[in-house]
Amino acid sequence: MTTKAPTFGGAPPDYGSQIVWLKVAVALTLSVLVLRLWYLQIVSGEEHLLKSQKNHSALVEIPTQRGLILDRHGQTLVDNQLSYDLFVTPGEVAKPRELTAEVARLIGRDPQDLEKKFTALAKKQKYNSQQWVSGLTRADLAILKTRYYDLDGVTIQINSVRRPTRENFAPHLIGFLGEISPKQLGEDPYQGLKQGALVGQSGLEQSQESLLHGQKGQRLTTVDSHGRVLEELKVDYPSPGHNIRLTLDSRLQRVSQALLGERAGAIVVLDPRNFEILAMASSPTFNLHDFVGGVSAERWKSLNEDPFKPMENRAVGGQYPPGSTFKIAMALTALNEGVITPETIFGCAGAVYLGGSRFGCWARGGHGAVNLKRSLKESCDVYYYEVGRRLGVDRLAKGVRQNFGLGRTLGVDLKTERAGLVPDQAWKLKRFGKPWNFGETLPVSIGQGYLLTTPLQVAQFTAVAANGGTLYRPHLVKEVLDFEGSLVKRTEPEVINRLDLRPDYFQAVRKSLEAVVMEGGGTGRRGQIPGVRVAGKTGTSQVISLDRYQLYSRGGVLPWKYREHAWFTAYAPAEDPEVVVTVLLEHAGGGGANSAPLAAKLLTAYFDSSIDATVMPPYQVQPDKPTGWRGDL
Repeated sequence: MTTKAPTFGGAPPDYGSQIVWLKVAVALTLSVLVLRLWYLQIVSGEEHLLKSQKNHSALVEIPTQRGLILDRHGQTLVDNQLSYDLFVTPGEVAKPRELTAEVARLIGRDPQDLEKKFTALAKKQKYNSQQWVSGLTRADLAILKTRYYDLDGVTIQINSVRRPTRENFAPHLIGFLGEISPKQLGEDPYQGLKQGALVGQSGLEQSQESLLHGQKGQRLTTVDSHGRVLEELKVDYPSPGHNIRLTLDSRLQRVSQALLGERAGAIVVLDPRNFEILAMASSPTFNLHDFVGGVSAERWKSLNEDPFKPMENRAVGGQYPPGSTFKIAMALTALNEGVITPETIFGCAGAVYLGGSRFGCWARGGHGAVNLKRSLKESCDVYYYEVGRRLGVDRLAKGVRQNFGLGRTLGVDLKTERAGLVPDQAWKLKRFGKPWNFGETLPVSIGQGYLLTTPLQVAQFTAVAANGGTLYRPHLVKEVLDFEGSLVKRTEPEVINRLDLRPDYFQAVRKSLEAVVMEGGGTGRRGQIPGVRVAGKTGTSQVISLDRYQLYSRGGVLPWKYREHAWFTAYAPAEDPEVVVTVLLEHAGGGGANSAPLAAKLLTAYFDSSIDATVMPPYQVQPDKPTGWRGDL
């Protein structure tokens, strides 16, 4: 009997197709892994390497101390106070939107603003700690501390903010800080600063930025995955900024501001021996405390939209016809050019006629025979019409530009300094495409027409007359000191020009200016002070055409914005000058009636150190009150 071998399911199985699919699957898997490794290591390898490193180390800036601003006597005008700021390392934040929402909720900020700032920081430097929120209050600090370890990538740093030490003191001079603009980034003096840095945006804070801001430090630390510091690896300590000591006298500055009060105008107090600025006030004004920690959008808008322009420093940036104060510069220029002598006499019958046009003197009946002394003492317009005719506009312009710094900036320590305007034939042809008319020289000769000056420039030509012909560069910075108070640099008087005029001619002009204030019939008698002889010059400059002025005058009431500017510029003591005071009041009327009394009060304060702003009476406009000003003062 034959036994058959058992069979199990027929033909043996075929594994070939399964192996093929298995190989395909393995190959695909390996391909995906290789591609992923290629992407991670080649395409984004640098980013992940940096992220890996930053997950273990963090570079944090250490803020520096901004330099102090001091007055000439060493009194602190601006210092620093502690501030708490929130810093963030964007690359360590897994959920930015949730973080910004939580931080906004905790400290009461706008989440959209925080998110916008976060996005900008992440684009700039993703794996470095950067300032995110500045000016945290102690209440903010306490709340954040309770959630500190839940806020990935966030640290709190102690910083400092600017603190003016006096309320509403010289804001146009001192200036304020603001966040660096995209335009400023990378420019001098902002090299090395980053987005979010606070820099000077006006006044001395802006012009002296390179001296004041110092150099920030850095701290390299080891951190955990939440950004918490585990170990300090390296520290580069910050270098504080330099202190600057100004030429400013705080007491005279306070008196100047008190005298201006709410009126639009400016006061400049200058030492004619070196052109140190002792006081410089501009009104209306603003409060620097509004800018501590950053000004609100609403306040910034209101300041910039105010029609009375409180942000403008009128002392160096306001441009006005100088009126009859310009006769000082005209007299010196004419004497220097040899077109007159102190004894030259012109007849004034109340007007001159040229080409069918009448050019009147303020004294309608005329002054009669007028020499140099009487021309300044009584401010005769016809005398200077005649001087202008003999000089011609080109020679006139060249003389006042060179000898007094008019029509150009001299480089005072403020970026808002403006040049004014001294017209000549070439200027008019370029500006209007028309030739100069000879009759246009006459208004310029009495400080009108196209001529424009700043209050600082009027103080400049007054000081040149006072000191015997030397034009210095006006300045506010007296010394630069290091953080410990050691001298780094001292500003020495810098001569711009010397007017080489006969000493007896200079003496004739100075005696004439002394007569303006000290003798009967002088237009500046209200500038007198007890015990000191004062020399000076009044000025009243029109802001509209004569025809329009007469039209309004016939109606009895001239609107405030069309009234003349009131000038008075003076120096004292007349025999040995040590101080110049220039006062401008916008639309206040006559300079002798309105500006001279202010200058007298300020000169009195200069010579009597017991006088401060607290004892200065409020200024009253004479003889009537203007309309259109705040509170109808």
